Amino acid sequence: MRINRIQDERKVQAGQRIKLVTGPFHAVVSKSKYRLDLYLGDDADRVLVGSYKVGLGEYDSTPVGMFKIGSKLINPEWRNPRNLREHYLPDDPQNPLGERWIGLIGVDDNTREFTGYGIHGTIEPQTIGTQASMGCVRMLPDDVALIYEVLMPGGSMVEIRR
Repeated sequence: MRINRIQDERKVQAGQRIKLVTGPFHAVVSKSKYRLDLYLGDDADRVLVGSYKVGLGEYDSTPVGMFKIGSKLINPEWRNPRNLREHYLPDDPQNPLGERWIGLIGVDDNTREFTGYGIHGTIEPQTIGTQASMGCVRMLPDDVALIYEVLMPGGSMVEIRR
């Protein structure tokens, strides 16, 4: 609904003209540039539709390779894998994941073994452009909200490059 500037999808008027973009959308993360590029279409027909600054995993821990989209959550719950007593419930303003989670599932020989990685928001915008996460791709809240709307399980791929 964002492309049509409609705030409430229940208020679309009969006969109103709307734009419809069907996808598929895919993303390419460049670790060296701290960028996520969003593309519409497949392979040779793809068109760049957006580019966003990202934060990455500390000590170069963001894995490189091909991923498909797994689970997608709004206001995700999170438990720190390094300290299981550190737990954040949905809507907690201190939740490091922010308001969006897009799970990544490895699909190639380099990534199949990786679990728990994803693209998410952040409550620390100053970490965008740095290596500060536990390996995930961090985005500013407005940017990850847009990406969340267009990357779809079963249809979208994410490539993470050096």
